[in-house]
This record gives sequence, structure tokens and C-alpha cells, in this order.
Amino acid sequence: MVDGPQYGASPPPWDVPVSLPQRYTDRVDKVVVPHSSFVKVCHKCNGCGRTRCVGCHGRGMKRCTFCHGHGHRRNSRCTSCHGRGRKKCISCHGHGYKTCTVCHGSQNLLHFIQLTVTWKNNVEVFIPDRQPEFPDQKFETVTGNPLFVDESVLVYPLQGFPDQEICSVSSKLINEHFSRFSSTSRILHQRQTIEVVPLTHAYYMYGGKNYSFFVYGTENKIFTNKYPSACSIL
Repeated sequence: MVDGPQYGASPPPWDVPVSLPQRYTDRVDKVVVPHSSFVKVCHKCNGCGRTRCVGCHGRGMKRCTFCHGHGHRRNSRCTSCHGRGRKKCISCHGHGYKTCTVCHGSQNLLHFIQLTVTWKNNVEVFIPDRQPEFPDQKFETVTGNPLFVDESVLVYPLQGFPDQEICSVSSKLINEHFSRFSSTSRILHQRQTIEVVPLTHAYYMYGGKNYSFFVYGTENKIFTNKYPSACSIL
């Protein structure tokens, strides 16, 4: 059955039914718009289901490459073409035609409107710069402990959180997200999370000099700007 206009008008893009992916995952789906299908004769073979072989130009035979079509070589019959000067075309097996590569022999093509649906998880991250000696990008490679999680179709800015900077950033990011995507996309779900990532600054003395290093993340990774000494393997 061909789902064509006889079954009703095609719905607008935002009304086409699609299956939802797992939340906060990226995916691209291609779906057929309902009631947009129709059948047309194949433009490649004009409804024949086959096309002329370009290797032999529809003759089914090709000139022998060993004797150049003469049927003999050095006053003896060509053993490749048995003296005929021609050989069966291996591309079409001597038929002179090949199955159409567009309709694959069905003679007709199904046309329809295809809708591309892009599911995109847009993430914004804010890391307060509370320790100038520690590079903030290191926090992106580790995990922390969730302190606050808010999840809904549309989340609201934080209010009453002890750190006012976090409240201001929450309001800024939510407003920017809505203004950037609401006009060209459909926001399905939002989530804002406050995560506490442990960071310890340790000081020690080595060789009479003071040094320090950082331990960060629940994985207890180590970072230091300066090692007390270096070794070489020769």
C-alpha cells in the first residue's frame, strides 16, 4: 500500500509522529512524512527495469583484446576468442543489458517527503574560579558529588542558594538557552545540576624547598605545576 494524498493531507513538520530517543542523547532520524508517497516510472530505465550495457553498447559481445578483433595472432587462430574476433561481454554476461541500478528491476520508484529529525543535547557548564593556581578545565575530566538536581520540561533559575554567583549564572544560562533554541527547535526536557567536585591543595617540603600539589575529583587525580626533581633514563 502506498500512503499517498488519497489518505489525507500531510501533517506539518512539528506534527509528524516520531519515536523519542533516550533523554539527553544525540541522534538523527529520517522519517517518511505521512500521506506524501507516490509512485513514478523509473527515470533511469524509463520503466523497462534494465538498461543497455555501457561495456558492449548493448551488443553482448566485445572485441577480443588479444587479437584486436582479427581472430588470429601471428598467422594462427586466436586461442582467447577461438578465431571469432569477439568475446562475450563479462559485464552483462552477453545479454547486452543490465538490471537498472536505480529501481533494481522493479520499473517504478517510490517518491516521498523525508523529514530529518535531529535530537541534540545542548550542554552549558560553569565552573567558579575559586583557585587561581588550579586550571579549571581539569574539572571536566573528573566527577563529583551531586548537590542539587532539578529536572523538568522547563527548569527555573535557582533562588535562595547560599552562593549568589551560582544563582546569577543559573538565571543567565536558562534565559540564554531558551532564547537560543525556542525559536528554531523544540525543547523537550531540561536539567540543571550543581555538582561538588573535591579539590585539596597539599603543601610539602622537599630538599629544603616548599612545594605543593592538588588532589581533585572523586577519582583522586593529581596535578602540580612544578615537580621537585626530574629523572632521565639513558
